[in-house]
Amino acid sequence: MEETVRDALLQVEGAARLYGAGEESIAGFREILARQHPNDRGTYASAALGRVITDIAYNHRTECDGGDCRTCEGLQEAMTVVVASVRSMIADEMTWKRRRGNRRWFWSR
Repeated sequence: MEETVRDALLQVEGAARLYGAGEESIAGFREILARQHPNDRGTYASAALGRVITDIAYNHRTECDGGDCRTCEGLQEAMTVVVASVRSMIADEMTWKRRRGNRRWFWSR
C-alpha cells in the first residue's frame, strides 16, 4: 500500500474511533459496497458520503449563525467538494448515456 494511502487510512480510522464509528458499522457499509458493481463502488461511496456531509451541514446551520466558525469553514470546503462530485457524476452519466444509449451507474440498477 502506498504511503500516502496508508497515512490517509490511519487518519480516517483515528477520527472514526474518536467519533465512535464501530467496526461492525464499518463492516456493514463495506458489505453494501461489495454488493455494488466494482465500477460503481467509488460512485456509491461518494454519493453516500455527500449525503452524510449534507445532513451534517443542515444540522449545523440550525445551531450556528455562520459567523467566525471553524466548523462552518470546514463544511464550506466539504460542500464545495460534494457539489463538484455530484455534478461530475451526473455529467459522466449523461456522457455515458449519449455514447452507449443506456445507463451504467448504480442508481440505474
